[in-house]
Amino acid sequence: MRLVRVEDAVGQILGYDTTYVGRDGAALLLPKGHVITNDDVERLKDSGVYFVWIEGNEESSNLMYEWEIAEVVANALAGENTYVKPARQGSAWILSSINGVLKINVDRLREFNLNGNVFLITKTSMTGVVKDELIGIVDVVPLGMRREDVNELLKYRDLISVVPFSRRRIGIVITGTEIYQGRKKDLYHPVIKAKADRYGWEIVYSTVIPDDEEKIITAIREAINNGAETVVVTGGMSVDPTDKTPIAIRNLGAKVIAYGIPIKPTTMTMIALLNGTPILAISAGGIYYSDYNAIDVFLPRLMADLIPSREEIAAMGHGGILVSYKFERRT
Repeated sequence: MRLVRVEDAVGQILGYDTTYVGRDGAALLLPKGHVITNDDVERLKDSGVYFVWIEGNEESSNLMYEWEIAEVVANALAGENTYVKPARQGSAWILSSINGVLKINVDRLREFNLNGNVFLITKTSMTGVVKDELIGIVDVVPLGMRREDVNELLKYRDLISVVPFSRRRIGIVITGTEIYQGRKKDLYHPVIKAKADRYGWEIVYSTVIPDDEEKIITAIREAINNGAETVVVTGGMSVDPTDKTPIAIRNLGAKVIAYGIPIKPTTMTMIALLNGTPILAISAGGIYYSDYNAIDVFLPRLMADLIPSREEIAAMGHGGILVSYKFERRT
């Protein structure tokens, strides 16, 4: 390609997407392959574009341009259960081909991005995702690179993948004497159902019970007997005298991985395993913070059988103030 003044580019083939950027956002001005007209000259100048790349006949076989680089590198980095779609302006999208949990090789991603010319930009590892969701972007900084330099980047493979859900059936146990007696309406079931619907999970058991240790134990067992592969228990998670959920889960014989997690909101969360079946118990705060809470953080992982360790949970304090948390300053 050759770089020429826009006045001299009339009748030539544009070799590079040009973009308009304003207060109303960014948009494609003229696409690669467009034949430049006299009318285009003023449009380009109005957008601050006074020089353009035009296609030439002297392209070096040793040179790759950004649109080629992005797609080639993205296909190398994209791992299991992902696919690649080319995007504009030296980018390529990596999308999930299934519902599951995003898994990033963070150490290798950091090493890859040190190359400084081509970047892999992703969503956070261990995030729940759905089919066709954007999970990564490969973005190229220079217009072109030598082919051997691009090939050097292709040694980084399968940095981004999606782990499928191995569990699909959940049970819901809503605790709270005030709900059981009809004094308050249950608001948790719709929150959990919305998340289950998003990921394609089936609710096979749901019940409302009072704050009674034996009834909680019985309800969890019934959920598992009815086919639940993971059980979500809500309420009764604090230290009030009527809060019985953590005691019941321990007395059930479950192995507790964590009681209390370093995230806000819904810090009072318990993760446990009962003969291999995950139990996620969460405080009532998940109703107020229904958009994003411990259910969103942990349930997709549990459904993909990616059981977090105590060390992993401890590290969640970094970034543990979730976007949904409402900070209220008190004086």
